[in-house]
Amino acid sequence: MREQNRALIGGIIGVVVTVAAFAIYYFVNLNTTFQKAVIEELPSANNAYLSIVRVPMSPETNEEIQTLQMDLDGFQDTLDQLSSLELKKISTPIKDKSSLYIYNIYVYDKSDHREIVNFGVDNSKQISIGSSKGYQRYEVTSSFDYDTFRASVDKLLTDTK
Repeated sequence: MREQNRALIGGIIGVVVTVAAFAIYYFVNLNTTFQKAVIEELPSANNAYLSIVRVPMSPETNEEIQTLQMDLDGFQDTLDQLSSLELKKISTPIKDKSSLYIYNIYVYDKSDHREIVNFGVDNSKQISIGSSKGYQRYEVTSSFDYDTFRASVDKLLTDTK
């Protein structure tokens, strides 16, 4: 009888430790930074290029989707602006009616034109990131000067017309 009780208690302790380990792993991976999620995935600037796609949020607008391809080094100032963003995983989209556009940025390898990583700045509160690890939405939990980001990307798009 005592051996059965010891085995039962040992099994319960094992289950509790396993559940606690998974819970800790889950909560540790809820938060990240843009630096870790995107920038550390990028190759050197001379080995990659990117495509910026600006999509109007409103279907009623007469504006068209704008696209620009450029070298990664031309986008470095904007990446530096995003690098310190702190992010938290979320499962449902965050709506923000004040955002007029979604900015999707796709980074490709120059040698084989394979997509390395992509990210979408959906609004001032949400960024979506896709890579070989999968796709994930993130809430921006640190201060983010969305207007400066938007202005710098819009300038790139209009300067190339």
